[in-house]
Formats: sequence, C-alpha cells, structure tokens
Amino acid sequence: MSQQMLRLARPTKIEFIRLRRRLATARRLHRVLRDRLLILTQELVALYREVVEHRLRIHEEIVKCERELIRVSSYVAPWTFEEFSNIRVKSFSVVVGSRIVAGVKLPLLEHEVIEGRYDPTAYPITLKEVSECYEDLVKRIIRLAETEISLLEVGREVQKVKRKVNALENLIIPRLRATIKYLRMKFEEREREDKIRRKRIKQILSRKARI
Repeated sequence: MSQQMLRLARPTKIEFIRLRRRLATARRLHRVLRDRLLILTQELVALYREVVEHRLRIHEEIVKCERELIRVSSYVAPWTFEEFSNIRVKSFSVVVGSRIVAGVKLPLLEHEVIEGRYDPTAYPITLKEVSECYEDLVKRIIRLAETEISLLEVGREVQKVKRKVNALENLIIPRLRATIKYLRMKFEEREREDKIRRKRIKQILSRKARI
C-alpha cells in the first residue's frame, strides 16, 4: 500500500463503510474549521487595526497632555499641583472580565473612577482639564492592553485552527480518499474474479452435462 493510504488490518466491506463515514465527517469538520478560520482571521485583522489606531491616539494624547501640563505649570505653584493630585481622584479600579469571540475567550477590562471631594473654585480650572486629559490617556492605555491581549489570543487560535485545517486538507482527507479508492478497486477486482470463476464453473458443469 502507498504511504498516502491508511494501514488496514483487513480490507473488508465493513472497513470500507467505516472509512466512507470517516471521510464524510472529516469533510464536514473541514468546512466548519475553514469557516471558523475565516471568522478568526477577520477578527485578527480588525484587532490589529484597532491596536495600531490606539497606539497612534495614545502618542497624540501624550503629546497633548504634556503640552497642557507644561503650559499650566508656568503659572500654578508646585504645591498646588501636588495637593490637587492627592484629592482629585479618590480611587481608580479596573475590573477584569471576559468575552467569547468565535469560541475564543478574550479579556474585557472595565475601569471605574471615583472622584474625590474638593472645592472646584479653590483650584484653577486648567488643573482639572489636565487631570481629565491624563485620565483619558490611562483609559485608552487600558483599552490598548485589552486589545493587544485579545490580538495575541486570537493569533494563537488562528495558528491552531490553521494547523488543523492543513492537516485535514493535506493529510487526513487525502489518505482517506486514497484508501477508499484502493479498497473500491480491490473489491471490483474481486468481483470480476468471482464472475470469471462462476463462468468457468458453469462452462465445466455444462460440458459434463453433455457427456
């Protein structure tokens, strides 16, 4: 038997039927995995674009916030900065959850900001604007972290599914088809031999009957 065929203990009709069922199952699985690979690839491309967009926006916001900070620091005393920073935000927390995309578990990060109690009139409004700028920056960084982790997870899953699809396309299905073809030819050959044998037996019996 060829290396492209499966090893069989006995080439029987029952084994032939089993192989045909396995081939049908393999083809269905191949279609499902191929569709899933398409969905995951589209998700991977979308996540990659989102990561690039977040990185560009973060760079722009860092430049913006730093510019505003330098401008405000030119007329606000350092101790005012420190005092406002200590009371502006009471707590900042991140809740880690998960979501399922095409069968892949991806992280979901939700942030929560609790503002501290203070008298807004006691501080320049520009301090609050700078603070909000940095808060938005932190939120975008959290979103970037979520997207980058999702990108890695989807990328790993794409590799796994791709290996399975390639194994079905290039190994399992071709071997099943080659083995089924071999068995079909073998059974057809046996059937022809049986027909010839029966024909010869019939001829011999016919001769004996005439004698």
